[in-house]
Amino acid sequence: MKGIYLASFKAYHKDYNIVYQDINNQRDLNGCMLSIDLKDYDFIIATPPCNYYSRANYRREQSLYSQKTKHLLPQILKKLRDLKKPYIVENVINYSLMKEFFDNDFVYQIGRHTYWTNIPFNFNKKQKTENIQLLSFKDRQGSENVHEVIEYWLKQII
Repeated sequence: MKGIYLASFKAYHKDYNIVYQDINNQRDLNGCMLSIDLKDYDFIIATPPCNYYSRANYRREQSLYSQKTKHLLPQILKKLRDLKKPYIVENVINYSLMKEFFDNDFVYQIGRHTYWTNIPFNFNKKQKTENIQLLSFKDRQGSENVHEVIEYWLKQII
């Protein structure tokens, strides 16, 4: 099976055949996650920018980057739902800003992250939820927890 990881930034899953797309032009494919042709992939992982939806971003309405990327989460969810291939999408938890995205999927809140998928899974590892305001920038990214959840999901679909 061949997969694609949209907006992957630093993610890497060495045991799987995955192409990595990054908006920062540092991975296999460049460009906007919405313009990537997904027909040749068997499964899709997406981690759209969370700047707009993050509870830590009190300047979301003034941030140019937040405004330029806030459409990516709802639009990639719609695109993947319509595609009918196994997918998982990760972002932060902010129910008040995301409530309209909580339909037609299995939605999991694990640690500080929300996962949308069309494949049910049962990730039981205890996750710590810390006050994000007290964490360093590096620790706010949550990449280790996200990596573990994605690895678990991959084992379910392969």
